[in-house]
Amino acid sequence: MEKKLKMFFKTFFSVKFLGFCLIGIINTFNSAFFSWLTHLFLQENLAAVCGYIISLAINYTLNSILVFKKKLSLRSFFRFALSYIPNFIIYFLITFLTINTLNFSQFIGTVIAAMAGGPVTFIIIKLYAFKNNE
Repeated sequence: MEKKLKMFFKTFFSVKFLGFCLIGIINTFNSAFFSWLTHLFLQENLAAVCGYIISLAINYTLNSILVFKKKLSLRSFFRFALSYIPNFIIYFLITFLTINTLNFSQFIGTVIAAMAGGPVTFIIIKLYAFKNNE
C-alpha cells in the first residue's frame, strides 16, 4: 500500500503533471479561441471540430517539447490524439450527469469533468503516447 501511495504522489505531485495541467489551461483557451475564429468562415459545428483539432495539435506540441521532452512525430501525435478519447468519454458522462441529473451549472459540471478526466488522460498519455520517455 505504501508503495502505491508513493507512486501516486510521484505521479500527480510532479513537475510533469503540473506542466500538463498548465498546458491544459492553455489548451482550453486555444480550443475556444480557434473555434470562435473558424466559425467566422465555417459552419459552427465544423468550426468547433476545427478549433478542437488545432488546439489538440498545439497541446501535443507543448506537451511533447515542454513536459515529456520528446521529438515531434506523426506517430506520437496520433497516439496522443487517441489518448484523448477516454477524456472525451469522461467529460461527456460527467457533464451529462452533473448538468442534467444533478442540475449543476454548466461551468461547475465542466470543472468537475476536467478534474476527473485530467489525471486519467495524463496517465494514458504518459504510458501510451509518450512511453519510453523515462
